Amino acid sequence: MSTIRQVGISPQELDRRVEQKRWHQWCIAEPALATVSGLAEARKLRGQAEDQILGALLRLASQHGGDDELAGVAVIHQLENVVTGIARRTSHLTSEDIDGIVVGAMWEQIRMFNIAQKQHFGASIFHATRRAVLAILLPDGVGKRARPLVMLNPQEWFFERASLVWSPQGDDSSETLAKLLRWAMLEGLVDDSDVRLLVRLVEADRANPDIPKWNRGACSVAAVTQLAEEEGVCLRSIRRARDRAIQRLRDAASEYTDLTEVA
Repeated sequence: MSTIRQVGISPQELDRRVEQKRWHQWCIAEPALATVSGLAEARKLRGQAEDQILGALLRLASQHGGDDELAGVAVIHQLENVVTGIARRTSHLTSEDIDGIVVGAMWEQIRMFNIAQKQHFGASIFHATRRAVLAILLPDGVGKRARPLVMLNPQEWFFERASLVWSPQGDDSSETLAKLLRWAMLEGLVDDSDVRLLVRLVEADRANPDIPKWNRGACSVAAVTQLAEEEGVCLRSIRRARDRAIQRLRDAASEYTDLTEVA
């Protein structure tokens, strides 16, 4: 498994290192751990029970808490599915070792964890790790801007309908929307799958010379039909996914640096 390769310790080896004396010390420091016999049993937990164990391990692992790196390794093993999921959904953004990038980002979040947090530990690490990975893979983030106006009309050429009232460096419309997309992804306001869907629709539309330009864009019927055929789903499924993606992007644009107006 890639996670084992990245952290260098298998779950079984970690169990042996932690059993008996160290586990007893952990249980004294974090009584929630006493509800399970060890890490092997903890890895089988799901839901709220798992989240409480994660919270205990995170406090032990954090530099602001127990500063125990073995507890940090335990968190990564506990969240192996999260690591795999983030790696799978961001692998298209780099040719580098995506598993190593994700594990490294998660390790940083674990070691810097705020021990004052009281709940939603798994979700917190997931979102923090995902933001950190995207910040690495999409380094040109968006800073504070002065009243940009972002046009989002899915009936038109999608990446060419963004415009700025204020542009310090003369950014063209496609660069503006690209920055909006990066910012929205970093903030977790849109999902990378949303962006991929819209990009695929536009690319499919542009590749079809039979469609009049005024009808091109993410709402192209021909593009929706093509994607539905490629995915083996009905047209309604693609349309619904597209509409959700566009609405999320509109919502993200409305929050863009809290100074955005959407036309």
